[in-house]
Amino acid sequence: MQMKRKIIKQANQAYTLTLPIDWVRRNRIDEKSEVDVSEVEKSLIINSSNPVSGGKAKIDLNEINSKNICRIISALYAKGIDEIEIESEKDISSDILSYLNQALGYALVEQKKGIYIIKDIGGGNYKDLDEILKRVFQMLILFYESAIKDIFGESKENLESLRARDLEVNKFCLYLQRAINKSSYPDSIKGRALFTYSFELEKIGDEIHRSWRTAIKYKVNKSRQIKDLTEMSMEGLAKAFEMHYQFNSKKIEEIYSLRDKIREMADKLTKLDSPSLRFVRHIVLIVEDAADLSHLTLMMKL
Repeated sequence: MQMKRKIIKQANQAYTLTLPIDWVRRNRIDEKSEVDVSEVEKSLIINSSNPVSGGKAKIDLNEINSKNICRIISALYAKGIDEIEIESEKDISSDILSYLNQALGYALVEQKKGIYIIKDIGGGNYKDLDEILKRVFQMLILFYESAIKDIFGESKENLESLRARDLEVNKFCLYLQRAINKSSYPDSIKGRALFTYSFELEKIGDEIHRSWRTAIKYKVNKSRQIKDLTEMSMEGLAKAFEMHYQFNSKKIEEIYSLRDKIREMADKLTKLDSPSLRFVRHIVLIVEDAADLSHLTLMMKL
């Protein structure tokens, strides 16, 4: 929202302006607070490092399919909402409690006469965003390493245990999205790129899950060639992680060269059965998404 403020000249030749009171309250600014001021051409951007207040949301779920209840709460959680008031004549407490196991900090604090109140009682510290991002990325790498070891090893995992692993990864991906929305950025482009980055990480987790699930459900071809392809895909994901934290031009070229090589190898696998082809597609998509991560890293680092 645009607004005009008067500039006040001080005795020592400094100039000051007042901050909008709504912004001050929303960002929990007091007389001891410090803010970051960034100069962008003709603009000055004032940024608070305090977590953004997510506010409240009120939703009517009487006409909503029970399967969509978790999706709606999930979206509000990722958006950064701190309190949700849900109206439903049906008893949906079990649906809500089932989802809340996946939402760090959220809790059902009140339920009466068709009204459910969910609040963020965790008081999460979203300031160290880089550490949250690093943890999510490392979880994905471990997820993929475990998948490769199981698929091409003793194959001990079942669909139920795999789902539990996937839910844990998704929980932290969602927490990362919430942390990004609860933070403020003097550079809006970086904020948007970082949120897109979090979505790419979630997509990669989904592809790892799908490839592993395909291997459990079907007799996927486990030839040396397909194993090599999978390990190369894993290497591409690891290189995307390295590039984000050890940025250099050599790593960019390595990731894209690896992606192109995997594409070429996958194109030659034309005589596979349908489940094995599906498995290979997931493997290729993982390295494709890893290359997309490197593109987003370039946007943020350059």
